[in-house]
Amino acid sequence: MVKIKKGKDVYDVPDELLYAESKKAIGHVWAGIENKKVRIGITDYGQKQLKEIVFVDLPEAGTTVEMLKVEGEATESQPIGTVESQKTLIELYSPLSGTIEQINSSIVDNPNLINQDPYGDGWILLIAPSRLENEKALLWSAEQYAQALQEF
Repeated sequence: MVKIKKGKDVYDVPDELLYAESKKAIGHVWAGIENKKVRIGITDYGQKQLKEIVFVDLPEAGTTVEMLKVEGEATESQPIGTVESQKTLIELYSPLSGTIEQINSSIVDNPNLINQDPYGDGWILLIAPSRLENEKALLWSAEQYAQALQEF
């Protein structure tokens, strides 16, 4: 586990996960590969920036999603849903392409689970990746994501 201290906050970055390329307000999603499936969620940094999450709007199982591609400070990728907090509303992007197999219904009923346990019970989607080997090489390691956090 990599721990990043920024100001008074400490952010956890688990070593075993991969991370989408992230900019200040784009990305901050993780991917955990599990038996040829990929579990997706919002990083600790992402959830702490949002503060108290109050609503999550996600697509249905069977929906096809595309990998987040960041161009400068923007993206042309299609969001896969939205996450609303008391502070703001953000678009959620997938770190990998594939088909949604499962939505974490617990976060629909209790979105604050993302704040309480972003890498555990607060996971968002499980997908069957369509280009895992090619896209996995484009994701960041924990060390790369931690370095990017230091630069924000």
